[in-house]
Amino acid sequence: CTSCGKCTEVCPSFALDEWNEGLNNRKAIYKPFPQAVPSTYTLDDESCVKCGACLNVCPTNAINLDAIDEIISLTVGAVVIATGHQRFDTNKRPEYGHPFYEDVLSQMQLARLMGINGPTNGHLTVPSTGKVPRRVVMIQCVGSRDQMPDGHKYCSKVCCMVALKNANLIHSHYPDTEVIICYTDIRTPGVYEKYFKYVQNNGIKLIRGRPGEIAREDDHLIVRIEDTLTHNKQEIPTDLVVLSAALESSQGTIDAAKTLGVPLTEDLFVKEKHPKMQPVATDIEGIFVCGTAQGPKDITDSIIQANTASTKISELINGGLEVEPHIATINVKKCVLCGQCVENCRYQALSIYHNSIRVGPIACTGCGDCIITCPEEAISIQGQSDERLEAGIKGLLKDKNEEEQVIIAFLDDIGNVSANNMGINRVECPSSVRIINVPFINRVKYKHIKYALTHGADGVFLGEYPDSPRHNEIRENVQEMKKHLEEDGINPERLLIHSVFIPYFRGLAKQFKDFDELLNTLTT
Repeated sequence: CTSCGKCTEVCPSFALDEWNEGLNNRKAIYKPFPQAVPSTYTLDDESCVKCGACLNVCPTNAINLDAIDEIISLTVGAVVIATGHQRFDTNKRPEYGHPFYEDVLSQMQLARLMGINGPTNGHLTVPSTGKVPRRVVMIQCVGSRDQMPDGHKYCSKVCCMVALKNANLIHSHYPDTEVIICYTDIRTPGVYEKYFKYVQNNGIKLIRGRPGEIAREDDHLIVRIEDTLTHNKQEIPTDLVVLSAALESSQGTIDAAKTLGVPLTEDLFVKEKHPKMQPVATDIEGIFVCGTAQGPKDITDSIIQANTASTKISELINGGLEVEPHIATINVKKCVLCGQCVENCRYQALSIYHNSIRVGPIACTGCGDCIITCPEEAISIQGQSDERLEAGIKGLLKDKNEEEQVIIAFLDDIGNVSANNMGINRVECPSSVRIINVPFINRVKYKHIKYALTHGADGVFLGEYPDSPRHNEIRENVQEMKKHLEEDGINPERLLIHSVFIPYFRGLAKQFKDFDELLNTLTT
């Protein structure tokens, strides 16, 4: 394709133009937008009638009407999830009239109307009349900061700035057009606060409140709203209404995360490994995230994240990767290739290859989930074998006196740092506590707990960081362990699990103290 455009000229079939937000039509063979890269035409298979007119005029025979999708396999060193977002479906708020009135637009539709390469060549007109609007009312937080079941509780971060920018553009090009912004709270952090003041000084009006209804009367719309600052109810006549819709996770983001085994937040955005220390990394080594696939943000923050992800990938590919030694190993003599470990590994670190289980040393985090899953006990963690754990327990109980009380505390990495902070800050802690660090609490099996309680330990404490993907499963496992203890004639109250956090080391010390006091009251 040389982008000559002859195919578009002869194409008889039309479809809504996605680039212009459905405000006009395009041909079935078209260029997605003027600055498209590569600058070539594409074919909308759903709209094409296969007439062949484009074939007759194409000078380079670049068109194939029978082409089918092709899946290509690539071997790569890293993956970046940059699948973007989608906008909240404003049809879910019929009270705002978007599905009923053509003069109710989204902010993107407004942007296309004012774009020089838009459907009206940059002229702002009311769709129903073709005239310049006398008044424009913008409504913020449509679908965001919304407590309704199909809304989003979070702020979309960019909508206030988008509305202020477009309002100022309208005022600059059409000074006789009045612009009113109906807002919940104007959020313009950092340097954007100056722009907010600038827009206010330019005469843009703001009303604090969410409209309850939009209706049509004669040749204009009516916006019904209560100003929450003055408590006055108003009916505002307007020619144009513009909705600032929430940014939400795209279906592509959800599908990509599911395919790659990457966890999502409760709002269905890709969850980063750590919001401060590793903001573009995911739980799976070699998979990164940037932009609005990770959450609502503006273009500046998206570019910063993209650059950060690129830097991390460069470090990974060019500088190598330090791999933790605590990874899973397979005992081939015990393994029966049932595949349960492969199916349950959320990091996709295990695979079946040539009739054996392979462990990916980069992907494996040593979480221990596969150990619990394996029915044949054919999996162990390097440096964290059952024998080593039992030896550690035995060593801590070796010199115990009959009158002495001992608590074996299994702490994950977060809990271990919290315990270290107890010592650094000289927080008082019962002398009965003996700490064993494990990478993940899932690593501790029932047999380890039973071994400790039957070899002299008065209690077992499990300290687990709750922001782990297996949190609920771990809690359920502990309840099962307590049932087994009761069946084996051991008081289940001698086993305790508690959440641990790095900053709340005094809370951990209090839990140790309370558990120590509880054990003093138990007889079995």
